[in-house]
Amino acid sequence: ADAHKPSDSYLTLGVDDAEVHGSWKIALRDLDFAIGLDGNGDGKITWGELRARHGAIDAYALSRLNIASAGQACPLSTTGHLVDNLSDGAYSVLQFTASCPGPISRLAIGYSLLFDIDQQHHGLLNLEQAGESRTAIFTPDAARQEFDLTTAPAHSPLLAYWIDGIWHIWRGYDHILFILTLLL
Repeated sequence: ADAHKPSDSYLTLGVDDAEVHGSWKIALRDLDFAIGLDGNGDGKITWGELRARHGAIDAYALSRLNIASAGQACPLSTTGHLVDNLSDGAYSVLQFTASCPGPISRLAIGYSLLFDIDQQHHGLLNLEQAGESRTAIFTPDAARQEFDLTTAPAHSPLLAYWIDGIWHIWRGYDHILFILTLLL
């Protein structure tokens, strides 16, 4: 009865010389909770209501994402807005670029979306550069991560997802009760 859908966002970054192109999928239900999207309070978010809040979405999301290269911030700017329907609902897709001062060899990413209102939120990152992909999970305990783009990824992300899944189950009493019920 207390089952829930975890709060996740999906951040995809592509590095090209001194520029980072990003696409960030954030659940409409999370954005509605954080900044209010449902203008008329009917429980449904329309395209018009979402479009009217694009500026607020930009301000909220981009203030919670920091990208830096060589110790210098890479300013973020919005390039577009889309909507995507995933298996668990509708997502706002924020498209943006980050312009860095020079070619990127090390990338530092600071992520704090929704951490102030949902400590169980996760940011799932897919970072692509020169045909290689790296993944990471942002949590309140791992809100800043750095990537050396001059070397190949050191490990498989499978271990990080497995550990995160175990902790997710262990921290949720509803999950433990479900497992105990299955055992009984």
